[in-house]
Amino acid sequence: MMRQFLLRAFLACAVLLAGVAHAADVDSILQSQAATPDEPVWLAAQELGRVAVVGQENASNAVVDPRLYEAAEDATRSVGERLAAAAALLRLGEQREGTVGVEQIAMADDVPMARRLEAAEILGKWGGEYATARLGIMLEAPDVPERLRVELAYSLWKLSSRPQAYAVLEDIRQYGSSAQARAEATLALAQTDRYQSLRDEVKALADTPGSIGERAQNIMLINNRFSEEVRRDDFAVLLISEVIQKIRNFYAADDEDKDQAKRLEPRALAEASAQALLYSLDQFNDYMNEEDFADFESQLKANYGGIGAWVGMRDGRFTVLTPMYDKPAYRAGLKPMDVIDRIDDVELKDMKQNDIIKLLKGPPNTTVRVRVYRAAWKEPREVAVRREIIEIPSVKYQMLPGQIGYIRINSFNDGDPYRKVKGTAGLVKDALTRLKRNGAKGLILDLSNNPGGVMVSGVDVAKLFIGEGKTIVTSRGKRNFSRPNVYKANYGKPFYRDPVVVVVNPGTASAAEILAGAMRDHKRAPLVGRKTYGKGSVQSLIGVDAARDRSRIKLTVAKYYLPNNDCIHEKGIEPDYKVPEMDLSVAEAEARFKIRDQHDIMFWLEENDRWTRYEQEFRKLLEFDNLDPQAYPEFDSLLTQLQTKYPKEKIDAELVRKEIRYGIATYLRDFKGEENHNVDLEENAYLQEAIMVLGDSIGGLPETPLFATIRSLTEENRKKLAEEDLAEGKPQE
Repeated sequence: MMRQFLLRAFLACAVLLAGVAHAADVDSILQSQAATPDEPVWLAAQELGRVAVVGQENASNAVVDPRLYEAAEDATRSVGERLAAAAALLRLGEQREGTVGVEQIAMADDVPMARRLEAAEILGKWGGEYATARLGIMLEAPDVPERLRVELAYSLWKLSSRPQAYAVLEDIRQYGSSAQARAEATLALAQTDRYQSLRDEVKALADTPGSIGERAQNIMLINNRFSEEVRRDDFAVLLISEVIQKIRNFYAADDEDKDQAKRLEPRALAEASAQALLYSLDQFNDYMNEEDFADFESQLKANYGGIGAWVGMRDGRFTVLTPMYDKPAYRAGLKPMDVIDRIDDVELKDMKQNDIIKLLKGPPNTTVRVRVYRAAWKEPREVAVRREIIEIPSVKYQMLPGQIGYIRINSFNDGDPYRKVKGTAGLVKDALTRLKRNGAKGLILDLSNNPGGVMVSGVDVAKLFIGEGKTIVTSRGKRNFSRPNVYKANYGKPFYRDPVVVVVNPGTASAAEILAGAMRDHKRAPLVGRKTYGKGSVQSLIGVDAARDRSRIKLTVAKYYLPNNDCIHEKGIEPDYKVPEMDLSVAEAEARFKIRDQHDIMFWLEENDRWTRYEQEFRKLLEFDNLDPQAYPEFDSLLTQLQTKYPKEKIDAELVRKEIRYGIATYLRDFKGEENHNVDLEENAYLQEAIMVLGDSIGGLPETPLFATIRSLTEENRKKLAEEDLAEGKPQE
């Protein structure tokens, strides 16, 4: 509370220093809204959004007038004033504060229904990803009036096209107790992508007097215009139908092939045509039939549990590759290379991996029984494992030598407020707080091999580093379906202002690219690594009338644009500091895969009590071994053992040194629960370059053997990169 009071006081002082004219404008607009309690608030909200930013929008001293926050929360003000202030906050990019204020009015039983409906409509018009999440929760609340549920669901659809919105509207359309609510649900559905299936109902509503009839007439007029355009595409329909028919008539099928017979069914051919058509536009489009869509929805609900283990097929047998530390499989005693041949009463012979994994999943707090074979056992044993919801942290952090903070983001998610699980932005903020408290001088933000996730989570992470109301990303698509969205940083200074370097590579995609691009464009951090993947598009699930709405098209409906207006889709982002490709030779990759696949190093660490005898030496060498294989105890015995086991592979001392380091880090993670040993500064060229770049911003690096080695390796990599560029004819700096 004291922190909020001081922040408000600071902002109030900023307003006074900027002049009282803005404050007077805010007060007069709010007073005008209070004097006309029946007037819609949209005009007042627009005016407030125009005058309530003190200072130029992108200037470092720009702040939102604190009177807006106060007005949105002040219960003594009229409903219209509070709603206008909250709506203005939404327009200014203050998504959480604005959404909270609008939601309070929409869900208040003592507020007139007209205002509650207006509040719900505002969320769909000016809300963002946070409003999307809140709308989903609001729709689950008990005793929400039907008309309000219709407006909330329609707003949710406008923001995200979520299946939940369709389900609510369809339920009220068919079973609503209010005739007006049923009619409004019908018209809301008709304004989505369901018009064709509801055309007759809309036509009937168009004959009724009043606002319902007028809305129905307008919907028909708009769709009739689209129908004229659709008629021009009749050739496409005729062509696909004819091709399918001729395949059915003339294709020389194999009568003995049952799978092929299924693929030649008209529905299967039509679905294959749809998939090929969608994929021809871009690789992120897809057609999801009824079964695919059901699986997709079940994953979204996240109400299933698992055993917490990496699994796979080895020599045709379903095998535990690695149990996750302190997860159910680990606590039940399962170990790497355990073979499972029965789950409950189901024998796994000839079953596919995905089907087997489905047997392991189930509701949390239920027990699954697995029959396990282990090399050290004479007979198999049955092991009972109690399922849990398995959460893999999206954020890991540690302090690197030289007081360099390190945060790795594996993916982006919003967390789960019901189970008090923080989203990625909250975890990053916690990590920054702890690193700063422990004396970090700067930060390496590692986004390599991050495939993305929830886009707004990436935006929220960017807000921790970028402030002053700057644009982080913009999405633009077809105006009749996906409205433009501009996502901005908060006004004022960001949470973290120390030097940052961002690591990217070809596995950096989607939300991770948005974060990296915003950091680069606003000169907040240089990028180190390799060109990113280039996934900058928005997909939406659209119902298919022909499949009675049981199937979905996953279609690209918008593209993301960085602050400099670049579209990253299919182009990616070039780093400021490039690192040469560190590809392994085929022979080396094959040898390292076999060693890891068979867990040779971990078994070697455990045999003859070797880990217990040399634990401290292994830990010290993992931090720095001076690139010396012989520094490891009993190294020669391990080298001989591996060369004997894999006589056809190219295994030398340097390869085994690298594998020992990987094996020790994996052992500490999987059997000791220590996550802070997976950053290998001797092997990771991306981090070596990032450290050297960051060192220039934090006053230099310590003179230690480790940093001397890193400096030497970086110089070698830069020389290699210059030779690559020269070979490609690129100009030298």
